Amino acid sequence: MTTAHALRDQGHACTTAAADPRLVLTVDRVIAEANATGKRWTADDIRDALPVVAGPLVGARIRAAALRKPREMRKVDMKRSALLSTRRAWIAVWQGTP
Repeated sequence: MTTAHALRDQGHACTTAAADPRLVLTVDRVIAEANATGKRWTADDIRDALPVVAGPLVGARIRAAALRKPREMRKVDMKRSALLSTRRAWIAVWQGTP
């Protein structure tokens, strides 16, 4: 694992540990609901469905969901974020697995 990946993972772990457990469960529920639709979705879609305070937690919880076994979702594409705060960064497009 590279230093950058280790720092990313540490940041995600710290973000999750510092968050209210009810908020973590809410973010996980919204991700599960997006997967259940079978439609493509992005982190922007998840952020739109959550309170503003959940913003930093979304990326960490999407990564956690993407790494769980059995697979809940798969990356199907990349696109530019619509959020101004991300400066149009590239983000993953996800789809729930059947």
